[in-house]
Parts: sequence; C-alpha cells; structure tokens
Amino acid sequence: MAIQWADNVKDSFGRTLVPAEHSFHNSPLFSDAALAALLDMYPREHLGIWTFAEHGEGEEAPVRGEAPGLSGEELLDAVRSGRIWLNLRAVNHRVSDYAGLSDTIFDSLQTATGHRIFKRDMGVLISSPNVHVHYHLDIPMVTLFQVRGQKTVWFYPPTSRFAPDEKVEAIVLKEQEEGLAFSNDFEADAREILMKPGMAVSWPQTAPHRVSNGGMMNVSLSCEFMTLPALLRANALYANGRLRRRFGAHPKRPDRVDATTLGKAALARILKKIAREPRANTPTPPTFQIDPSAPGYTRMLDRTLR
Repeated sequence: MAIQWADNVKDSFGRTLVPAEHSFHNSPLFSDAALAALLDMYPREHLGIWTFAEHGEGEEAPVRGEAPGLSGEELLDAVRSGRIWLNLRAVNHRVSDYAGLSDTIFDSLQTATGHRIFKRDMGVLISSPNVHVHYHLDIPMVTLFQVRGQKTVWFYPPTSRFAPDEKVEAIVLKEQEEGLAFSNDFEADAREILMKPGMAVSWPQTAPHRVSNGGMMNVSLSCEFMTLPALLRANALYANGRLRRRFGAHPKRPDRVDATTLGKAALARILKKIAREPRANTPTPPTFQIDPSAPGYTRMLDRTLR
C-alpha cells in the first residue's frame, strides 16, 4: 500500500490544504466482511455512534446513540440504510490488524514533511449515505484518507472570524466539545473538495470544516497526530484560555511558533501542574438506539431529533 504526497508538502504542510493519493481502497481490510469483523473486534464501549440534524446556520449538536447486542454485520446494515456515523477512534491501538496500516501512514507523513509525528491516532469512520457532519474543528493535526464512497468537505480559514478565540480555547480546556456556530456568510471563503477513494488531504491545525456524504456508504480514515509546532500551539492556546479566564486578558491566537508561543507553551506546562484540570463535559446519555426492526434502523429513547 502506497501514499504519494504532493511535491510541495514540506513547504505547505500545516499552512494550507495538502493533497495526497493512496491505494488503501484496494486493501482487503475495508471489504464489507472485514469491516463487519472490525466492528465485532473493536471494544464496543469505545465505539462512537452518532447522527446529525440537517445542515443549517447556528451550532449543530451531534446526537449520541447506542447499539447494545448488535453484531458488526447488523451495524453495517444500519449504516447502509439509516443516518448513522460510526467513529472507531484509535483503532491502531485497539485492533492489531490495523496497526501496520497506521504505521505506514504516519511514517510516510513523517518522512514527507520532515516533522516528527507523535500522538498517533488512526480512526476508522463508517457513515451512512447523505449524512452531514456538523461544523467543527480539531485541536490535533488531521489527515483524512477516503477509502470507500464519496464525500464533500468544506474547509474554512483558522481565524477568529470562523472560530472565535474563546471557543477554540474552551475546546482546548475541555469545557466544550468541538462544535462551532456556522454562518452562511462563511461560504465565500470556503475551500470545497470532493473526496473520492484514493484521495487524502491534510489541513491546517484548528481549521474549521464540515462534511457531507454522497448517496452511498462512506469509509474514511481520520488520522490525528501532533508535531512539535502543533503541540506548542495547542499549549499556547491552553495558556491563552487560562489567562483570559483568570485575568480577563485578550491574548492573541498563536498562528506560528515564535518567542511568544514558546513562552506561553512553557507557561501552560506550569499551569497544568498547579491548576486543577477541568473535566470534559459529561457525555449526554444516548438519545437513540440502533434497532434493525425500527424504520430507518433508529429507535428514539428520550428525545427526538430537532
């Protein structure tokens, strides 16, 4: 299995969208039978099961679900017929069959970019036709590999207009999840990419984005990781959040690694040692259950989708 990165990857990585080509869509690891087996092997307590409201302005909250007692094959059937988004995070650490593929990806990225790649997390995303993933951002660096199906991804600049500084800091501080409020005014500045099997793309850290599947089941690899510059920026954001909350400061978001970023990253290490870390928001109870006997494979539990 091979990956071909863009020729300018060293200069563009972390600054703009960086495309790549790969051959993972030809791997037997992503056949229907292999995916069903993966879902059976993956620890069910770590499986992210979600659905989303229709795309619109404002902040869209993903809706959490559960699938007690279902086999991997039944889960795949639900994905094909429902509006389900499965996230198998850190599959490289939890299912040994996929560890080698993860090493191939991250080692290739390390060689191509010249950056040491650590905190390696390869997730497998299996999602229904026409599902739209809400507008959000990630604190780690991310590269997305499209394996099956097609999806459109819209990317937005990593600036305060598209992701307010206070929101980004709140995500780093684990005060909230990754979702952001979307405005139709953002569209003029979006970069739109139709992802097909064999395509991959990496984008700048904390760049907001949203995703819309085509009319078929999708399988993608979401590869999260850190480089030293990315880790320094994340820690500087942590320090910014603490300074804003403790002293009413209005710190500038770190867009590059300079003396100020290094100083804030060092401050973050101290603050993390002396401050009581806030816990991430307690996950909301599942709202729906995947049920093969229900219409659309979904049976509501406590609430209805908005």
